[in-house]
Amino acid sequence: MKNEKDYAQPFNVVFATILDMIELQNGKETFSDSPHGRVHFRISMYGFKWEMKFSVTNTGSGSHVHLEIDGEQSDRDRILEQEFALLDSMLLGIKTTRPENA
Repeated sequence: MKNEKDYAQPFNVVFATILDMIELQNGKETFSDSPHGRVHFRISMYGFKWEMKFSVTNTGSGSHVHLEIDGEQSDRDRILEQEFALLDSMLLGIKTTRPENA
């Protein structure tokens, strides 16, 4: 199962937020190619295991996130929605412009 979404925040902010998501979910990183915006990690919830495969690209005006989920068949679509909802909520408060007196 896979899905993609665009964000207004720059690449480095979105990628760092995904790395924070690994920590929040007690995930175990299985692959990382930070310069190319790719990271994979495993999570286990409710007795099921999934591997999240994130890829982030710079769009010039923000970032594009691609997520593919491998693992248990059960609830993959719900887990996919939850991962994007978590990313959305974490990025919600991050400003995309510089402060006036910076």
